Amino acid sequence: MSEILVIEDEVVLARNLARALETAGHGTQVCGSGEEGVAIARTSAPDLVLLDLRLPDGSGLEVLARILEISPGLPVIMMTAYGTVKDAVEAMRRGAMDYLQKPLDLGELRLLVDRVLEKQRRDRELDYLRSRDRALPGGTLGEAPRLLAIFEQLSRLRDADLPPGKRPTILLTGESGTGKGVVAREIHRRLGDGPFIDVSCTAMPASLVEAELFGHERGTFTDAKVARTGLFEAADGGTLFLDEIGDLEPGIQSKFLKAIEEKRVRRLGATRDREINVHVIAATNRDLDAAARTGEFREDLLYRLRVLSFEIPPLRERGPDIARLAEHFCRELSHLYGGRGEHVMSESALAELEAYAWPGNVRELRNVMERAILLTPKGEIPGEVIAQILRPGHAAAQSRPVERTPAGSFTLPADGLRLEELERDLLVQALKLAEGNRTKAARLLGLSRDTFRYRLEKFGIDREQ
Repeated sequence: MSEILVIEDEVVLARNLARALETAGHGTQVCGSGEEGVAIARTSAPDLVLLDLRLPDGSGLEVLARILEISPGLPVIMMTAYGTVKDAVEAMRRGAMDYLQKPLDLGELRLLVDRVLEKQRRDRELDYLRSRDRALPGGTLGEAPRLLAIFEQLSRLRDADLPPGKRPTILLTGESGTGKGVVAREIHRRLGDGPFIDVSCTAMPASLVEAELFGHERGTFTDAKVARTGLFEAADGGTLFLDEIGDLEPGIQSKFLKAIEEKRVRRLGATRDREINVHVIAATNRDLDAAARTGEFREDLLYRLRVLSFEIPPLRERGPDIARLAEHFCRELSHLYGGRGEHVMSESALAELEAYAWPGNVRELRNVMERAILLTPKGEIPGEVIAQILRPGHAAAQSRPVERTPAGSFTLPADGLRLEELERDLLVQALKLAEGNRTKAARLLGLSRDTFRYRLEKFGIDREQ
């Protein structure tokens, strides 16, 4: 919900404006003088101001200048009586967004307000995207059945055509680099338009997370010279995607839970909540159930996030997607570096890619393709280049099949042994042979992936490594 400040000394008109705006779903504050309006703008940081050109304590042009000094870029719509269009044009030259002539048409007013607020939301999203430190990774979804099943399950939600704030939260889980961000963008695209704000909980310093997510008022802390919109507000009318939600600081988790439950946020230093119309999608590669058991992650927040939950399959389990994604990245990066897309994949290169375990998933595949493009002259990328990248220095040794010890050939030493130590050593050896690929390591020991994971946790191997 947007907050609109109405500065109008005609009491009846001000009351009618407030009623019309509140009926349209906006919050309002009304005052009858320029001095009071400046004071409210300084303390509450409205999203838009309706300002009368003639006020009892001075000119609206002076009030406009003071408000824009407090909040540069704040949209202000001037209201002027018939015959003062010249003054209204002067106001626009000084920074007003638009103007309306009195007597006001309330329908026209609502349309103009909606148009200005929509532009403001898009500007906020654009400013956020421009200011991010990292570029969004390129990628495509692929066509693995488990992946496509996610969007089939969302068809009922899409058909319901709910506003963003009414949609259930979605939690995406899976290994690092599987493309959870790409899936989140596709969910956003299929459910509706509006801003898509993508933020990594690990990319922001812990001391700034709260101010970034919820915003702050002017003067809240030393560097807060102007009020700032938080990411929840910037995503209003769209989707807020929180990557690595499992690393969110415990101190901020309770406030985050309140925001997604009540769809209201309060800027740092503010005294009023603001309603938000935001769909929240979160992602993590952590075991949140285990984190909840140890107290690192709030159990109630986990339940609230997991209204809908989807596990993104690792690349090694997505079969033909490896070749499909590799060719996609080949075209994309070839255009980027070569200008005309003159690289293509050879059969041997695709075979090398499909034989690899991909512990780094889609992110690792894109990085490998980028190196291959840079190392290969224009034309076909040979398998030897991919092999050199994937197995530097010992490609031949790595390609040899693993020699298994025949079953039953192990002889127990005369002085015995500690079974736990032997089991732990075998787990570590399997992980080394499989280059960290748990599925492959489990297969080497004849175990299921879940049993293998349980034994790793039993001996604390993950933590030590």
